[in-house]
Amino acid sequence: MRKTIVALALTACVALSANAQDKPITTAPPMGWMSWFPFIDKIDEKKIMEVADAMVKSGLRDAGYKLLQLDDGWMAAKRDKEARQYADTSRFPHGMKYLADYLHARGLKIGIYSSNGMQTCAGYPGSYNHEELDANTYAAWGIDYLKYDACGEKEKHTDRELHTRMSKALKATGRPIMFEICIFSSGQTHLWGAEIADMWRTGGDIVKFIDKNPEVTYKNWYENLNQVVGKENYAGNGHWNDPDNLIVDYPRNNKQTYDEQKAQFSLWSIVSAPLTLGNDVRNMSAQTKAILMNKEIIAVDQDKAGKPGTRVLADEQKEIWIKPLNDGTKAVVIFNKENTNAMLTLNLKAIGIAGKTMVRDLWEHAGKGTFTNTYTAKVAPHGVIMIKLTELK
Repeated sequence: MRKTIVALALTACVALSANAQDKPITTAPPMGWMSWFPFIDKIDEKKIMEVADAMVKSGLRDAGYKLLQLDDGWMAAKRDKEARQYADTSRFPHGMKYLADYLHARGLKIGIYSSNGMQTCAGYPGSYNHEELDANTYAAWGIDYLKYDACGEKEKHTDRELHTRMSKALKATGRPIMFEICIFSSGQTHLWGAEIADMWRTGGDIVKFIDKNPEVTYKNWYENLNQVVGKENYAGNGHWNDPDNLIVDYPRNNKQTYDEQKAQFSLWSIVSAPLTLGNDVRNMSAQTKAILMNKEIIAVDQDKAGKPGTRVLADEQKEIWIKPLNDGTKAVVIFNKENTNAMLTLNLKAIGIAGKTMVRDLWEHAGKGTFTNTYTAKVAPHGVIMIKLTELK
């Protein structure tokens, strides 16, 4: 009898995973913006509407950034008399349905946040034991995405159990709502994430203790990048590893160079990560726009093959990452780990390319010529070159 139960459980698990893979809500990593970095939990209707308008006016929406996510702090301090979460009335006087309609009218999608415990990380009402009620509320508002955290008391229930509860509740609403698992302390979520979710965090917060205003350097994103290594084969086909948000143009105490920020954008794209902005898009420099709206690099992230890139070489001086693309070409990132400029070489034969190869630089938007054995380029400190390789028959 026990063997039969185990077999049935395994069959159910496989069926759920297959169903998730067969009908993903999004076939490419989501692109959008999140409120936590620029505003922490001090968000309101006016700010979000201004951000929505800026995403349209700046061209971010048309570049693919269509998901606008309200993070922790959107809700009132207590549930209403019917036990529902609702938007804080002083900060969101027209309510969440009004805001969703405002975004949808501008060709954007709206995301929201909750946690699987009794309280969110910022101390607002979580969704523990209210999963069906909250899911139905979100669906009625027209919500398109839920980031589901793991803070708060949960009476010894596991995060996997509680995230599964919410996943089922969302599916039962009949509305396609993208679902992100945010268990930042777990290194195991990738093993089961595709069974219930569209994406999952692969590690810790990219900026820790944000309220204490820490210095933000390239080391923030490099640590999170390393948390993806070894998990590539669990992602793809509508289900994505998420090493956390982009910190390009991070709004406070940002010590990154321009080249370091280009590097993060390149590496996030090569691993097929969601491209989630964390800057104040109402005020962006030309340099920031040049990074965030690089169409050729966005195309690598959004490639139809949906196959995350992998790190094929790492030594003290450099790293090489490769992603096979749908058209048969390869995207390659060469990352300079040193504190000075370096001439770095890609050995084409070592990555399985034996013949003549055309090289295109995706930051310079220019062809670099035809090469046979190696390709060498000057790379800035903690910077990258990102190229596309086309083998010639």
